[in-house]
Parts: sequence; structure tokens; C-alpha cells
Amino acid sequence: MSTLRVAVDVGGTFTDVCIFDEDSREVRVTKVPSTPDDPMRAIMNGVHRGEVDLKDVSLFSHGTTVATNALITRRFPAAAMVTTRGFRDVLEIRDGTKDDLWDAYKDVGTPYIRRRDRFEVTERIDFSGQIVEPLDEIEARRVAALLRKRGATTVAVCFINSHANPAHEVRMREILQEELPDAAVSTSAEILPEIFEYERFNTTVANAVLAPLVTGYVNRLSGELSGEGYAGDLLLLHSGGG
Repeated sequence: MSTLRVAVDVGGTFTDVCIFDEDSREVRVTKVPSTPDDPMRAIMNGVHRGEVDLKDVSLFSHGTTVATNALITRRFPAAAMVTTRGFRDVLEIRDGTKDDLWDAYKDVGTPYIRRRDRFEVTERIDFSGQIVEPLDEIEARRVAALLRKRGATTVAVCFINSHANPAHEVRMREILQEELPDAAVSTSAEILPEIFEYERFNTTVANAVLAPLVTGYVNRLSGELSGEGYAGDLLLLHSGGG
């Protein structure tokens, strides 16, 4: 019977492993130096130091600052954004609110995807989800080909009013996947299907720049745990605490 629960917290300096035995109610904690170049190594080092047999683990949960650190240091893979013509600068314009309404010079954080890496295509859907202007697939393929030439590894697709009708974003993703089969593609209607474009676009961009980093890391860790006998799911703590 699996009687152990393991929780791992990866920090910038140390990685902590907490081991709870459901039968004896005993709690043990091991601490090992973190390995920033590959956080998985520290996790496995902590598991081994705690003498945990992963075959006996019923629950493995994991919290990490990998994504937070990437957003702070801005060390991202080659990323791009595709948006509706006329909406390239939503990330700079933001939602129009600021602490001092009259301060035109107050600095805010720069977007995670530079303006030179944001591309427009012709399409338009209205507030109710009706197609006003079909997606120009010739333009879409031209942009996809340019992104391939530039070596983009992850793309955020952010069309206006896609929360009401995601059809154009879905088609744009299909075109991108045909031209860039190895790239990660995030669509705003899938990531945050909410009405306000700045919040939706910005969240999708954050997902896009983090996807290659987090996905590869999580997949490798999951495979390593399974290889040593863990049969359950790898549970990740998200920023909302769940």
C-alpha cells in the first residue's frame, strides 16, 4: 500500500522535501541545495536523501518558482504574438488606468513580447461573436512563414472579441501548427476567455513565454518520477494557491 505523501518546494537557494507517513503520522523534512540550471536534479536529490521509495508514495505535490523567476529575469525562448490588425499596441496601452491620471511619463513594465515580435493579420469579430471580416488566410500564412524564418518557438494568438467567438483564433493556430509544427501556440480564448482585451492578451502572452520552459521541465520530472516507481499524478501548486 502507498502510505507516503511527498511535498516539494523549490526555492532559489534550497529545495525542501516534506515527507508525511499516513500510517505513523510522522513528518520528515530534508533540505538540499537547489540546482537552478535544472531544478529536477535538486528534487530527485532531496527525494533520495529522504530515503523515499517512490513506489510507496500516494501523492506527490510540487511548488516551484521556475515560472516566477523567468518572468522576473525575462529569460524566455523566442516568442511572438499574432493579433488583429490595429491592436498590436494593446500591451503598451494597457487598460488606460493608472495611479496618477495626469502623469504621462510614469514608467510601467515593458511587455514580455517586444513590438517588433508582434504581428497583425486582417480579421474582425464583433462583440456578439458575429464575423465582420473573415480571417485573411493569405496574410496569416505569410505571418506564419515569417515566424518560422525568425525561429519562433512559442506564439500567442490574441484576436479582438475572440472570447465571444474563437473561430479565427482556432484557425490561426491551425495555420501556425502547419508552418511551425514544433512551436507552442497559446490562444487567448482558451487561456482567458474574458471580455477585456488587455487582461486577456497579457495573460496569454505570459502563458506563451512560459509554456516551453514549464512544459519541458514538468514532463521530464514526471517521467523521472514514473521511472522510479511513482504511479500517481504530479500535482503542481499554482499561483492562486490551489
